[in-house]
Amino acid sequence: MANGKAISGDLILKILVGLLFVIIGIEGIADFGGNDLYDELDDALSIIVGIVLLVAGLLLIVPSFIGGIKASFVKASTLIVLVAWIIYIILADFIYGLSGVNDEEWFLWLENLIYHLLILYCIYRVAAPAVKKLGNK
Repeated sequence: MANGKAISGDLILKILVGLLFVIIGIEGIADFGGNDLYDELDDALSIIVGIVLLVAGLLLIVPSFIGGIKASFVKASTLIVLVAWIIYIILADFIYGLSGVNDEEWFLWLENLIYHLLILYCIYRVAAPAVKKLGNK
């Protein structure tokens, strides 16, 4: 897009993952509710986490449409998104998600974990070029 490239599946995936982060971030900032992670956090921490996730989503989307952004910034932003989602999984699924899970809720917990791992894989696919370039340096 910024370089005149056609829309690819990887670009669509990057935009969708970025939009997911933006939406989850807005949920935390605006206190819309419905997100289990934010339900466990106090208001100030929900806003902080929401801002981090919102910025992470924007860091994924913006470089795809605006030229002139340094490649090192784009690499760093994709790695930030990857790390942010790993932290999100740890907090949402293991630290807060396992509290109070009874026999009937294990499948719901497992379903949420699988959703989060699917998103993690998508983020990894988006961040893989940055990860590989870091390994080559």
